[in-house]
Amino acid sequence: MHNATCVAIPQLSQPRRGYRFSADAVALADFAQASAADTVLDLCSGCGVVPILMWQRSPFRYGVGVELDAELATLAHHNVTQFHLESKIQIVQGDIRFLSPNDLQVISPAVSSGRFDVITANPPYWPLDRGRLNPNMQKAAARHEVFLTLEEVLAAAGRFLKPAGRLYLSHLESRKSEILEDLERTGLVIRGTQSVFGLPRRLLFEAHLN
Repeated sequence: MHNATCVAIPQLSQPRRGYRFSADAVALADFAQASAADTVLDLCSGCGVVPILMWQRSPFRYGVGVELDAELATLAHHNVTQFHLESKIQIVQGDIRFLSPNDLQVISPAVSSGRFDVITANPPYWPLDRGRLNPNMQKAAARHEVFLTLEEVLAAAGRFLKPAGRLYLSHLESRKSEILEDLERTGLVIRGTQSVFGLPRRLLFEAHLN
């Protein structure tokens, strides 16, 4: 297990009072690997920071970010446009629990099969029965499993990955055993983990689909 270094955060539009991305999203973008031939799907995309940072470091063929919250999805689209990446990254406002590969193929014809070489995910970390729920619903949904559980995130990854595709996940080190069990149940094989410098409770996971 190695330490990931957090890189500089670009100037992106974010909600004034709602959820604002933090260093774990930046670390995930630095950890994930995508080549020029790869398609990338970012789950729980927020304001689009992960695919934008990934593109700046190593351009990929095409990317899609899926975000449930309408305000965050609008900001993500704005950020993609601000970085002149609208021909390379598409933002979809939707619920990953109910989207299928066919849905994404219709929404984004650039992704021929609706399945992706690389998936990144920085989902809510905390179960509803742990910790204080933030009174701001946007912040609450980003931090706690209000609308989306860990199991549902990993099920979506298995659904949208191409054979031998790669998942890069940011999550809590304290839930590692649960994550490994859910990965195995989904058909994903863990290939490595990485800690994040300055974020002692965070862990980055790389898993491949069999």
